[in-house]
Amino acid sequence: MRGITVKIKNENKNKTKNIVTIDYENKKLSVFYFLPLLLIAGFVPLIVYAKYVDLTGTTQSLYWTGQRQYLDFFSYWKSWWVVALTAVALLFYIILYVQKKLPLKNLKQYYIPLGIYSLFVIISTMFAIDKPTALWGFVDMYQGMFVLLSYAFLTFLTINFVNNKRDVNLFVNAFLFLMIVEGIIGVGQYFGFDFFQTSIGKSLILPGNLVVEDLSFSFGPKTIYGTLFNTNFVGSFATLMLPLSVAFLLGANSKKQRIVSGIAVLLMLFVWIGCNSRAGYFGVAVSSVFSLWLFRKVIMKYWIGFAGLILVFVLIFFGLNKASDGRIFSRLKVFNIKQQIEVIKERDEKALKVENIFLGQDSFAIITNKETLNFKIDEDKLYFLDENNKELEITTKGNEITINNKKYSGYKINIAKDYPGVTVNRSNKIFNFYFTVNGVKIIGLGGRITDSKAADSFKYLDGLEKIATNRGYIWSRTLPLLKSYILEGSGPDNYPIAFPQNDFIAKSNVFGNSNIIVDKPHNLFLQIATNTGVISLLSLIALWGIYIISSLKLYSKIEFDSLVKYIGASALIGVIGYLSAGMFNDSVTSVAPLFWIIFGLGISINFRLKSKMI
Repeated sequence: MRGITVKIKNENKNKTKNIVTIDYENKKLSVFYFLPLLLIAGFVPLIVYAKYVDLTGTTQSLYWTGQRQYLDFFSYWKSWWVVALTAVALLFYIILYVQKKLPLKNLKQYYIPLGIYSLFVIISTMFAIDKPTALWGFVDMYQGMFVLLSYAFLTFLTINFVNNKRDVNLFVNAFLFLMIVEGIIGVGQYFGFDFFQTSIGKSLILPGNLVVEDLSFSFGPKTIYGTLFNTNFVGSFATLMLPLSVAFLLGANSKKQRIVSGIAVLLMLFVWIGCNSRAGYFGVAVSSVFSLWLFRKVIMKYWIGFAGLILVFVLIFFGLNKASDGRIFSRLKVFNIKQQIEVIKERDEKALKVENIFLGQDSFAIITNKETLNFKIDEDKLYFLDENNKELEITTKGNEITINNKKYSGYKINIAKDYPGVTVNRSNKIFNFYFTVNGVKIIGLGGRITDSKAADSFKYLDGLEKIATNRGYIWSRTLPLLKSYILEGSGPDNYPIAFPQNDFIAKSNVFGNSNIIVDKPHNLFLQIATNTGVISLLSLIALWGIYIISSLKLYSKIEFDSLVKYIGASALIGVIGYLSAGMFNDSVTSVAPLFWIIFGLGISINFRLKSKMI
């Protein structure tokens, strides 16, 4: 009898779950309440609008370039719109929940790690190196505490707002709009017609009271930056949108839907290949493996259609490669890791490298693997000495100094006009020395007077600093930082401040410019761990891991017979692709909100499918 009683209670519980799900499924809220989330999904990524950001008096100006203002087009206003619209959506949710018009779905396995991450975002802000930056974000990035918390809320809100097919279709339409607009802009940019260089485009992105002469962005033809700031970020965007576009096509129920979805697929394929982002290529390549497994039965059933899709891909791929004079193929060579390591080591053996910089009271020296040049200050005169401290003859022309010795012919030296110091250029490795009563110093970022300090490195990347377009150096100097940021991080968007920017010698060897600022790690996971702490990263890994594992179990057994199921599986593929691309790309306001919404959409669809399966 006890066994029968337990069985009946379990059935009642299941019935209760089904009743709750169906109840909210039958309640179709006004589209008005969805507008904040739909605008973030379909409109905010398209925002490009000029904003002069005042840097005076902030730590940002010290760690940027020393300039007083910075003209931002792609990040500032996106961040503000994300925060504002998320706040409105949260207010709507609270009101609707109190009125019992929206649920709080029983998904603690997602809420707990998401809450832990949010908690450490707040804690990291409280203990941040620079609190204003932690609150509002760093120049060009603008992912401070309010933006990061908005990302977490976007997932939570999407989970609980989406309760029926109509709700899913609202996001489908928003994403389709975004894909088509972004795709059209991208196609134009690839073939040298940049909408933002036209008079109409300029009028849309420049305030009436702002005059900018010779407005141009630095990417040129045969690539795509869209409205997303950088070609790499377009790659992350494509890893999210390409799977969804295919899902929309597979689940289309009418000729009109198939035409619109087909156009979206073509545009997303073009944008993905044309942006030249190797991170984007990698993300889609990884997610494609999962796609083939999840959709294996669908592929077999509609093999002609998939064969046609592959043919279109091949035509676009080879067509764009030819149009770019083989640029795509050459960029793909980077995935031959063994060959890349060999090339890097071979080049490094022949390359000029700065091995040390000596800074003394009245002397300094640059030591390379080719020679040593000593400088000595005697009252108001500067002397040049070889490695044996023998004086070298020089020729002076204005402020320019040339050393009359073949061994030192690679040096270009300029006496500074505005300060007591000298600029030394050795084969485009530039150092600015400043003479003070406390000895010789180096002029660093933002005009700071400082010393050169070698940073700790991750030894397994020693000698591989130039791998993955110099990411090896950035990663090797970031990993040692993490031991200081286990609990709380350096603070949201404080990565540029936490990074050892005074590592002048290594930076000159890797980048050629000792004063270049490293403002992001080019790795989503290192970015999170440094900014908000290792614990916050582990909570997100747990969050994403739970979703990916449960989704793989769900969709590997499911029969794909509806648009919702295609979207649910494609959301999973997009998440996997985005996180894979995140090995080489960062979180940015142009793309990250899309990820968090798609992530929430995937969880919500999974919840509905599992509820109906019980």
